[in-house]
Amino acid sequence: MSCQLTVDVGAYLFGSLDLKERSAFEKHLSGCDACQAEMLRLAPLPGLLGRLSLEDVENLDEIPVSPPKPNHQRRVLVVCAAVLAALALAGGILFLPSAPPSTAPPTSSQPATEPMWVAKDQATGVDASVAMVTRSWGTEMWFMFAGVKPGARCKVMVFDRQGRREIGGWWGSDHAPDERIPGSTSFRVDQIDHLEVSDDSGLLVTLRP
Repeated sequence: MSCQLTVDVGAYLFGSLDLKERSAFEKHLSGCDACQAEMLRLAPLPGLLGRLSLEDVENLDEIPVSPPKPNHQRRVLVVCAAVLAALALAGGILFLPSAPPSTAPPTSSQPATEPMWVAKDQATGVDASVAMVTRSWGTEMWFMFAGVKPGARCKVMVFDRQGRREIGGWWGSDHAPDERIPGSTSFRVDQIDHLEVSDDSGLLVTLRP
């Protein structure tokens, strides 16, 4: 089954939707198998992009500026540019097959079988949990939060045991308390040391095994 909103999945993963659009898409995502499958298909890309340096993408500003296009077309162009940069960094062609129905994200009726990390920051009052699922490309992450101020723009930074780090995802805080928020990293679960979730005000909570 197809869905016309699958074009927004990449923009959602890369934080290109505004807060209103993001909130509407998250509500749609919970009931759309096609968008969930596309989400898992594209999930490795934010982790790869988190490793890009300024030098890696210095040639991207040579791309000609095209005339204004409708919102969904601009989102596709943004995602395509990000994908091309990730592929260049990977040094080869990354084939992302469509995810089978059985790989849909965990729900409250389908508890995760992989590690679940839970934390609460006493200073900020933010509660957080993350279920991590091992994939061939790295780790798929599903977060739940409570106590984050509305209207915030949040990100998760993933640190491995060798001191490397990647951006594991961006999202807006205007979501339901039981909403599962996707993230990803190229690090395997057993390589991850800790996760730091922050917004514009600073560090909100740190998650560890």
